[in-house]
Amino acid sequence: MDPNSLIFLLVMGTALGVVLGFMVSGEGYGWFFNALAGGIGAVFGSQLIASTSADMGPMINAMIAACAASGLTAMVLRT
Repeated sequence: MDPNSLIFLLVMGTALGVVLGFMVSGEGYGWFFNALAGGIGAVFGSQLIASTSADMGPMINAMIAACAASGLTAMVLRT
Protein backbone atom coordinates (compact mmCIF):
# COMPACT_ATOMS: atom_id res chain seq x y z
CA MET A 1 0.00 0.00 0.00
CA ASP A 2 1.42 3.37 -0.97
CA PRO A 3 1.91 6.08 1.68
CA ASN A 4 -0.83 8.35 0.30
CA SER A 5 -3.45 5.62 0.63
CA LEU A 6 -2.23 4.79 4.11
CA ILE A 7 -2.51 8.40 5.25
CA PHE A 8 -5.97 8.70 3.67
CA LEU A 9 -7.14 5.55 5.48
CA LEU A 10 -5.76 6.87 8.75
CA VAL A 11 -7.48 10.26 8.33
CA MET A 12 -10.77 8.70 7.27
CA GLY A 13 -10.75 6.27 10.20
CA THR A 14 -9.88 9.04 12.64
CA ALA A 15 -12.69 11.24 11.33
CA LEU A 16 -15.21 8.41 11.61
CA GLY A 17 -13.98 7.72 15.13
CA VAL A 18 -14.41 11.36 16.18
CA VAL A 19 -17.94 11.52 14.78
CA LEU A 20 -18.93 8.27 16.44
CA GLY A 21 -17.30 9.35 19.70
CA PHE A 22 -19.28 12.58 19.79
CA MET A 23 -22.49 10.74 18.93
CA VAL A 24 -22.12 8.14 21.67
CA SER A 25 -20.32 9.92 24.49
CA GLY A 26 -20.81 13.62 23.77
CA GLU A 27 -18.41 14.77 26.46
CA GLY A 28 -15.07 13.93 28.01
CA TYR A 29 -12.25 12.26 26.15
CA GLY A 30 -14.32 9.52 24.53
CA TRP A 31 -13.95 11.12 21.11
CA PHE A 32 -10.16 11.00 21.43
CA PHE A 33 -10.06 7.27 22.18
CA ASN A 34 -12.59 6.61 19.41
CA ALA A 35 -10.41 8.59 17.00
CA LEU A 36 -7.40 6.45 17.91
CA ALA A 37 -9.40 3.25 17.59
CA GLY A 38 -10.91 4.36 14.27
CA GLY A 39 -7.56 5.26 12.74
CA ILE A 40 -5.83 2.10 13.85
CA GLY A 41 -8.85 -0.02 12.96
CA ALA A 42 -9.02 1.46 9.47
CA VAL A 43 -5.38 0.76 8.70
CA PHE A 44 -5.17 -2.77 10.08
CA GLY A 45 -8.78 -3.83 9.57
CA SER A 46 -8.77 -3.00 5.88
CA GLN A 47 -5.91 -5.44 5.40
CA LEU A 48 -7.67 -8.12 7.45
CA ILE A 49 -10.93 -7.79 5.53
CA ALA A 50 -9.06 -7.77 2.21
CA SER A 51 -7.89 -11.32 2.83
CA THR A 52 -11.46 -12.66 3.20
CA SER A 53 -14.29 -13.18 0.74
CA ALA A 54 -16.02 -10.05 2.11
CA ASP A 55 -13.50 -7.77 0.33
CA MET A 56 -15.18 -4.64 -1.08
CA GLY A 57 -12.17 -2.50 -1.87
CA PRO A 58 -9.70 -0.75 0.41
CA MET A 59 -11.81 2.31 1.23
CA ILE A 60 -15.02 0.46 2.08
CA ASN A 61 -13.04 -2.11 4.05
CA ALA A 62 -11.42 0.71 6.02
CA MET A 63 -14.79 2.36 6.71
CA ILE A 64 -16.25 -0.90 8.00
CA ALA A 65 -13.22 -1.62 10.18
CA ALA A 66 -13.10 1.94 11.55
CA CYS A 67 -16.79 1.89 12.45
CA ALA A 68 -16.43 -1.50 14.12
CA ALA A 69 -13.36 -0.48 16.13
CA SER A 70 -14.85 2.87 17.13
CA GLY A 71 -18.18 1.33 18.02
CA LEU A 72 -16.50 -1.23 20.24
CA THR A 73 -14.43 1.46 21.93
CA ALA A 74 -17.50 3.66 22.42
CA MET A 75 -19.46 0.84 24.04
CA VAL A 76 -16.56 -0.01 26.35
CA LEU A 77 -16.22 3.64 27.39
CA ARG A 78 -19.97 3.90 28.06
CA THR A 79 -19.90 1.11 30.62
